[in-house]
Amino acid sequence: MRLVQRTLDRDPRPQHLAEVILSGMLTATPGPPGSYTFRPGVRELLLRSLPRTARGRTREFLARVGGLIDERAGLTAGQFRAETGDGQGAAGPAFATVSEETVRRLGGADPRSGTGAAGPTILFESDDLTGHPEARITLEYAVHEMLARGAIAPHRFDVRVRGSGYDVHTEPGTYLLPVLVAVLRGLPEVLTGVVDPPPLTVTFWDRPVPPPEPPPAPADIQVIVSPDLYEQFAASSAAQGPRRFQPLFQDGATDTPPVAWYCPLSPATPPEPEARDLVRGPFITRDLRRLGIPPPGRTAVVHTRPDGPLTLLDPARPHGDGKPRLVTYYEVDLTTHQAHHRISLPSSGKAVFAASVELSWHVEDPVAFVRAEVGRVSEPLLDHLLEEAARITRRHPLRRAGAAQRAVNAGLRRWPVPGLSVTASVRLDREGAALPEPQRAAPAQPPLPRLLAESETVLIGFDGPMARLFSAGTAREAVLGLLALVDEHRDARHALPDAVRETFTHPLDVLRAFARDPLGPLLRERLDEIELRAVPHAPATHNSAPLVRALHASGRRVCVITDVCAQAVPRYLRPYGALPLAGVHGRTEDLALLTPHPDCMLRALDACDGETATGLVIGSTIAELAAAQRAGLRFVGLARNTTTDRQLREAGCETTVTSLAPLLEAAHSL
Repeated sequence: MRLVQRTLDRDPRPQHLAEVILSGMLTATPGPPGSYTFRPGVRELLLRSLPRTARGRTREFLARVGGLIDERAGLTAGQFRAETGDGQGAAGPAFATVSEETVRRLGGADPRSGTGAAGPTILFESDDLTGHPEARITLEYAVHEMLARGAIAPHRFDVRVRGSGYDVHTEPGTYLLPVLVAVLRGLPEVLTGVVDPPPLTVTFWDRPVPPPEPPPAPADIQVIVSPDLYEQFAASSAAQGPRRFQPLFQDGATDTPPVAWYCPLSPATPPEPEARDLVRGPFITRDLRRLGIPPPGRTAVVHTRPDGPLTLLDPARPHGDGKPRLVTYYEVDLTTHQAHHRISLPSSGKAVFAASVELSWHVEDPVAFVRAEVGRVSEPLLDHLLEEAARITRRHPLRRAGAAQRAVNAGLRRWPVPGLSVTASVRLDREGAALPEPQRAAPAQPPLPRLLAESETVLIGFDGPMARLFSAGTAREAVLGLLALVDEHRDARHALPDAVRETFTHPLDVLRAFARDPLGPLLRERLDEIELRAVPHAPATHNSAPLVRALHASGRRVCVITDVCAQAVPRYLRPYGALPLAGVHGRTEDLALLTPHPDCMLRALDACDGETATGLVIGSTIAELAAAQRAGLRFVGLARNTTTDRQLREAGCETTVTSLAPLLEAAHSL
């Protein structure tokens, strides 16, 4: 009524409307307060009294009223008629012509299409903001600020107020990626001024089904996006920033495609360094081949597949038979970790046992571990140990601490973290007794005589400590020969890119990369030939043979372990006569058992009845070090240069030597 009054009267005043309402021509109708209609017969009487010239200006009148509506909507005049309704869905007489944008913004539908297609929605949802005016005002400012930074024109969205926040309804086809990037980069900063801000969830959604609930996370802000918008984000340069999305699966079914993705922002309390300590990611890459070959025994790469399930990276066929595509991947730490604890455990009486616990773990199945989404690994391991150990010690009196200790160590079998290999050692005694101190990190360079004196079995790596089978140049030639064999038997469409080829520095790297590939056996046979041809030209490592004899003379069992073919080592050692070796253990047909798998070392120990507690490995590669760590063997690294020394120490090697001379001297002192 006010719009019509303003259209007809140059100086509209409230009393003019009051005169119309109180004139007796109108009657109240069902609907919101202030809803009126003409009494029966009044409309017809007024229309008959209008002059013909006034009736001809109806189109002009409708356009003027519609222009006022468009003006209040912030738009230019358009051409949809605004109609009154009877409250039951039926249209009443027209009173204005408005723009298409106004109809959409006011929640109407285009009468020419007969449908009101819904556009993407952005939900800013928090706890109930009633009684928190400062938070609501700041959030409202943040909503409009994010939309402005996202460069969405005002006529393309409508902000609606809710008790828990704000809904932003946009036109069909609105490009939301700039708004998402603005939220990721700027929303935490905009909200920093709020004292004790309530948790906020920002959801970008463009599907008919409602978005899923994100998992609990220690964050003030969480962002949820639909799969389509995530694909746009992942394909953009913004994905290279620090914000990482994680998948949301329907009912936790990780073998199905994600139904949404979420990203926690601005942690309420900074996570401790150990949180998700063994997994980094998720990351995004357009081509898995760019990742190269993960360091053996140090890192594994787990990635998504087109059909949903996670899988371990196959360096030989990163994308299988498909083309390179956008992939989400994780990096998994495979190295061994340890923790030491002092705890109390109940006995069958009122007294308690004092216990010293040593835990050691490493990831054995990277895919299962990533799926488990376990952080702070030491916590669930210790909780499980406390529960299981207490169940056992309750059956033993305090005077039988030895029996209780043996029962606990024998009873700790199954651990609650999928994909993790765990070993535990528990020492028990009476409460107040002096338990041995847990073994802390050893000095950077423990005395070599002590290491050898405590070792009954010494495992010596062949390539490095015994001989140098390949120089840098001949190793590269062997790599190129193996890759040429791959090219001969593989479709050109699946050829390895140059960037991946350059990551192979040793022929064993190629064998590890193709361990699960059908070409693996063929490559193994070719490398057997290459290694056997290299044996006559391989220079011996200085002091290697005297070291073997000195260790044997001191009562140690000495074995040679290697990833080289089993025939190459005896052929190399033949000119040296009968070296006192307890055995030679080389490469088997199963390429998955190459180091960093400890198979070769465990076979050597088993053959000479050795134990890991009294075993020592002398090696020169990261793979050998990782295998020794997994087997629980001590390790001495032969590092002829500073680069190798640094790499071994960064991987956890505590003792390195630049030659075999210090070891030979230590062996003579036994």
